[in-house]
Amino acid sequence: MADDLSRDLGLWSALAIGVGTMVGAGIFVLPGAATAGAGPAATAAFVLGGAIALFTALTASELSTAFPEAGGVFVYIDEALGPLAGTVAGLGSWLGMAFAAAFYSIGFGEYVAVFLAVPDLWVVSGEQISALVLGGVMVAVNYSGADLTGKVQDFTVGTLLGLLALFALAGLVTGDFSNLRPFAPAETGGYSAIFPATALIFVSYIGFAKIATAAEELENPGRNLPLSIIGSVVITTVVYGVVMVTVLMLLPWQAVAGNSTAVADAGGVLFGTAGFVVLTVGGLLATASSTNAAVLAASRINLATARQTVMSDWLSATNEDGSSPTRAVVLTGALILFFTAVGGIELLAKAGSVLHLVLYGLLNVALVVFRTADLPDDRYDPAFRVPLYPYVPAVGMVLSFGLIAFMAPVEIVLSIVFIVVAVAWYFVYTRTRSRDEGDIGVLHEYLL
Repeated sequence: MADDLSRDLGLWSALAIGVGTMVGAGIFVLPGAATAGAGPAATAAFVLGGAIALFTALTASELSTAFPEAGGVFVYIDEALGPLAGTVAGLGSWLGMAFAAAFYSIGFGEYVAVFLAVPDLWVVSGEQISALVLGGVMVAVNYSGADLTGKVQDFTVGTLLGLLALFALAGLVTGDFSNLRPFAPAETGGYSAIFPATALIFVSYIGFAKIATAAEELENPGRNLPLSIIGSVVITTVVYGVVMVTVLMLLPWQAVAGNSTAVADAGGVLFGTAGFVVLTVGGLLATASSTNAAVLAASRINLATARQTVMSDWLSATNEDGSSPTRAVVLTGALILFFTAVGGIELLAKAGSVLHLVLYGLLNVALVVFRTADLPDDRYDPAFRVPLYPYVPAVGMVLSFGLIAFMAPVEIVLSIVFIVVAVAWYFVYTRTRSRDEGDIGVLHEYLL
């Protein structure tokens, strides 16, 4: 088997991975939960989430062009902060993406339930059964290689954005703007409810990091990585803001709160039964697209951790044409299917959010380490550099770590338990394996 991946993904495919993941998760699954917590101010939560993500997206753009290889966030943190932090980042990024993939697939199951009443099976709900079928299909797609994965993303994202554009144009013209008042109802906690809602929906914005995990498979990474990473966050934030306003203009916020198919219901108000059906199909496409992209990203993280001895090197093998890390895809797929079978949709969303917030905080620290160490070009020579340094990574770090404070206690405890387990894994497994000299960490070398 080959050990290197082939460069099959162009700019549009990379954008499709990021936009497809984020739009699917954010606008078709979480509006109901966010509105239940913040009322119409949930719109501000989605926009604020995009603003927070943009700081880290700028950081990720620089680091990804310096290290255009599979693994993304894990690779950058490992190289900058050393193998202990790298182990935490690698396992956290992999598990966080697997949680997210399970969350997306269960969202797909909820949209399937609109059309088809799948019976429960023992302790597994009908929605979870549909989700498990989707997860299995997407694992098979990713096993075949990134070229097929990219083509699936191109089709689903293009169709999805067209549907949402038509929906928003018609809804903004005919909707009732008064539905947005009061913008921050007292019964949901007023404006203070925006921050917990942002913490809830932040899993919607992890798609840009998925692009970096597939950097080794991008054509012209020096150009396409920053364009796709930053562009996907900007596009998605605009889509979230516009579509959320449209939904809340078409439906009273009380009807949106807790409604898992709120966008489809708003489509029904706008276009009748046909609108409801079309937007439900849009929800199916969106959640399927998210699952597909998440499986792609999680398996590439698994591949990178194997290459850096965080996990067994047995996982680093690819198929003969280098289009898929087949063993990593299978292991990752099994983990995703397990989470899908045992997890609830909100718990999975929050677990994915909190692990990624930890990683994004560390990612911004990593950028400061690389810049402060002033490494020679043969070790650090990014094609893109963050503007307004060091303010951008500093703000990104504070916002990422700070948003964790607005999580529920169970998610905060989960993140602490994970870090403890990851540190234990480092001392039991990773530390005993040989590491490249550079893996001691730029921070350690600089301090010496």
